[in-house]
Amino acid sequence: MESCRIRCLRSLLLTPCSVLCPFRLSRMIIRVLSRRSCWVSRPARVIKACDHCLEYSSPQSYTDTLRVSKRREQMTLTFSIRFRHACLVLSVVATVLGQGAFAQDAIRGEIERRVDNRILIAAPPPAAASDALVSAGREIGEALVFDLTFTGLFKTLPPELYPPGFVALPANVQMLDFTSWRATGAEYLIYSLIYSEGNQLVGEFRLFDLNAGNQVYGQQVRVDLKSARLAAHRFSEEVVRYVDGTPGCATSEIVFSGKTGDVKEIYVADYDGFNARKLTEHGSISIKPKISPDGNYVAYVSYKDRYSFLYVLDRRTGKTTPLSKEVGLNSAPSWSPDGRRIALTLSKDGNTEIYLRDPDGGNPVRLTKNRDGDTSPCFSPDGSKIAFVSDRAGMPQIFVMNADGSGQTRLSYHGGKAYDPVWSPDGTMIAFVSEIRGQGFEIYVMNADGSNPVQLTDSPGINESPSWSPDSRHVMFSSTRNGRSELFAVNVRTREEIRIPYVTVSAEGPSWGPRRR
Repeated sequence: MESCRIRCLRSLLLTPCSVLCPFRLSRMIIRVLSRRSCWVSRPARVIKACDHCLEYSSPQSYTDTLRVSKRREQMTLTFSIRFRHACLVLSVVATVLGQGAFAQDAIRGEIERRVDNRILIAAPPPAAASDALVSAGREIGEALVFDLTFTGLFKTLPPELYPPGFVALPANVQMLDFTSWRATGAEYLIYSLIYSEGNQLVGEFRLFDLNAGNQVYGQQVRVDLKSARLAAHRFSEEVVRYVDGTPGCATSEIVFSGKTGDVKEIYVADYDGFNARKLTEHGSISIKPKISPDGNYVAYVSYKDRYSFLYVLDRRTGKTTPLSKEVGLNSAPSWSPDGRRIALTLSKDGNTEIYLRDPDGGNPVRLTKNRDGDTSPCFSPDGSKIAFVSDRAGMPQIFVMNADGSGQTRLSYHGGKAYDPVWSPDGTMIAFVSEIRGQGFEIYVMNADGSNPVQLTDSPGINESPSWSPDSRHVMFSSTRNGRSELFAVNVRTREEIRIPYVTVSAEGPSWGPRRR
């Protein structure tokens, strides 16, 4: 019988988008072969024309020079830049379609070797309109390089490979020497200029296709003078959107529990750990924070009143409201997608069970009733289901139920214990912690229906508390591999891990928030 992957590949080759856009085709084929599951089994995901095949709708231009290319120019650029990648993929796919499923692992590795070459992009620090902004320009340059590299889509051109004699970008974009930049081998160049207007920093960013010699995207960003890095984060998200169809996650924030001495407080920081600051000053143990879908609230566990109670912090006012102060365990809060309800774990009736409450603690509803205990609830992105952990199978496993508590079924069957489920924002996957004898605690992902579990981490220590990025490309988690607890992020596609820099305290239990507007 023909394998699912081969059927998917044939389906891809027959779609209109496969004819129009070799760039999108190559990425879709890689997705089919690099996953252990079929991501394109739903026709809507295959047949939908990609962004590069549609009319490009740019942000409102602020000058004529920041207008992006029209549809015909976009199509030409897409073909010229990426056609060689598609040709490589198609040559391998021809082999796949002519062989059985036994060759798929080898073919997958070959495709990843030949096509997973990241796009080389030059991102020098911006030109500064005044000496007072040189430091801000340096921050923006560093943030751009980190953001682009973090995505897994790009590798940035090292400064030592910049054109000979390069010192800084010119204040006038017309003075750019595209020939010398093209000679570096980079495919794209980011040109940026920063200046101040009152208390605001204004950044003018342009993305150039060096092979075509054209500007393909432009954006003006205004931020507070003290938030220079945010300008880089906003532009890098749009660069990722232009290249891959979905914006990045650079403007997002994370919350986590940070330890100093014997005290643990709740912190918030940029997604890269920069600008970390305390949200609580309880002088006690505060852990397991969960940021709300709009980013304005944080639910967390604290022992500030001697026992493990649940609280909700309003970030805008600093006010803390009790969520649950029941006898026994109060733990594991999880926000509904609309932010109106919180699922939590309570043991007030004996076993640990899952309940729903309003953020102010009102309208409690019990969802589970099981003698073996249930915990760690997590809403699906559409709010219709809740994944959770239960001991009813003899050891901790992941189950799923409807949001009203009905239809409880088991999801995880991977051979080990399973903890901490968390749904990806796009709804296709669930990340979780697995403990398999001899392997320790590792981060896994599986399809939302429980199929095809894949191990993402393989390191000593305890890897726990997974949390998804807003773009579903990464999973952040805490790890003790280096002795103390630190934050890491793993790229779900490439399985590359990076330690989150700039966090100086011992950090655990991250919760990844939404993009900032």
